[in-house]
Amino acid sequence: MPMFMASPRGPASIATRGFTLVELMVAALLSGLVLTGVLTATLQLMRSGVRITQYAEMSTQVRRSLEQLGHDLKIASAIKWNNASDITLTLPTSGGSTTQVTYAWTSATQSLFSVPGADSTVTTGRLFLVRGIPALADGSAGVTFARFDRDGNAATTDLATKRVQVILNVVRQTGQTATATDTAVSASFILRNKPVS
Repeated sequence: MPMFMASPRGPASIATRGFTLVELMVAALLSGLVLTGVLTATLQLMRSGVRITQYAEMSTQVRRSLEQLGHDLKIASAIKWNNASDITLTLPTSGGSTTQVTYAWTSATQSLFSVPGADSTVTTGRLFLVRGIPALADGSAGVTFARFDRDGNAATTDLATKRVQVILNVVRQTGQTATATDTAVSASFILRNKPVS
């Protein structure tokens, strides 16, 4: 029986044929588009994760600082209004005497902080409560205190002040990837131990 051999140009050579240049370019283009979509989605997820972390950090700092400030305001026997971003509280001590603590914000620190004594410019003992509080776009303070009398009207003197409210405009930015901003307005804290004249 005669054997037939397949010709190199016959049907057997068609099965081993490769891709054309056009097919390779189309495949590369489609792969590039898919990869671009995957990288974009990954970048967005990373930015969202950074924002969530920043919001959680901001929320924790703001909550802790308002708890501390609220506690001190509730037990304060006197308040001295230095300015809308700087107040000094007179607090009782366990020995029966009193001590002073100042809560303040400055554009230099861009932070709400407390410091023992009546002078917010002192750096010894300064405790930063919330960082990342820049001045507002109009140049006004990033933290402001509002004071009210016992009837809820704006107080104009230290003696008439019975309630204090604080407003913070907190910003977090990590590099240039994500920025988180939050404005916190506290409840009014009543100065329970402070007599009103």
